[in-house]
Amino acid sequence: MSNCLKVGHRLLNGDQIISALVQYKLLESLVGQLLLDEAIKEVTLTKQEVFHILAGVRDVPLPDDFEGFVAQWCQYKQVTPEYFNQVVLRELRVEKFKQLYFANQVESEFLRIKSDLDQVEYSLIQLHDLPLAQELYFQLRDDGADFAQLARQYSSGSEREVGGRMGPVSLSSLPDEIATLFCSAQVGALYGPVPIADIFWIVRLEQFTSARLTEATRANLIHRMYHQWLQTQVRKVLNTPGMIAVQPEEECGGKDDAF
Repeated sequence: MSNCLKVGHRLLNGDQIISALVQYKLLESLVGQLLLDEAIKEVTLTKQEVFHILAGVRDVPLPDDFEGFVAQWCQYKQVTPEYFNQVVLRELRVEKFKQLYFANQVESEFLRIKSDLDQVEYSLIQLHDLPLAQELYFQLRDDGADFAQLARQYSSGSEREVGGRMGPVSLSSLPDEIATLFCSAQVGALYGPVPIADIFWIVRLEQFTSARLTEATRANLIHRMYHQWLQTQVRKVLNTPGMIAVQPEEECGGKDDAF
């Protein structure tokens, strides 16, 4: 007799589960996790590694009763031994997989996308009227007019509420025309009017913070490369005819025959 999945008052059979995966856009996530199982198949963890991660320490020797330590950890976290073996250990293996396959690419990836990580603070006035934009630009450049006052008085965007002061934001989040100017600008540099779509920007660079490869940045880059890799693997499967198909149960092989 086939099993059903019970969720609240609903019972879902195999066909309904498959339909739900598609309807709720969960199929891609499931495929990714199945592919990940294949990728981490050869990744192993030592007791020492598991102990150090769970205990949050590095310089403490492995306890003689490792199994007792794990049992206490499960009790403290209120998880079952089965959950520990199937979920927790798998997550630890995934993290080790990330380090094994992506940590050595961090420096080159950081250099490749560094401009996307640089941050700026800037002052902004947006105007639809070009002659007015030119007039305000000359007031700022030649007469030393107060940027915040002009922004509050004339700017057409929400920046008028804060006197035109924006950021910090990543350089890559700005329009290309502005980002290009800021890349080589000195703090205090004034530009305008710069046409952006159907509006004119007057901008002044207030602060430029060059990205550094900190531990937090390193961890984010590893996760980013891992996520991009997994998405690529999923797309390969989803775009290959015959790789995803619904078959009668009697035609399915063992649980490892899916991919």
